[in-house]
Amino acid sequence: MTANNQLSPDELIDVAYEIFIDMAGDNLDPADMILLGAQFEEKGAADLVAVGFDWDEHVGFEVEEDEYAEVVVGLVDEQDELSDVYARLLISKDKDEKFCHILWKQADTE
Repeated sequence: MTANNQLSPDELIDVAYEIFIDMAGDNLDPADMILLGAQFEEKGAADLVAVGFDWDEHVGFEVEEDEYAEVVVGLVDEQDELSDVYARLLISKDKDEKFCHILWKQADTE
């Protein structure tokens, strides 16, 4: 893959956020959806982060950082740090490869 065929960091975040919004209602706990909807405008964030070491076991192949990116979506705390992660998304950097794998926040069970 050439650099010309890679999504920019902003494009990666935009693509990941669109996928997150499209699928959140089917994959998050209703209480989390209410909290996210109420607070996302003020405290919401979608950020590009270092690709986690655990993706290989989730997707079944070796994830190369030059080919894939990880975006996290959630809410930030008072220190402006992402403290409540609703989803981790692994997406292809290649404009022509439509690959995305999502790890959703699990509902708290007590």
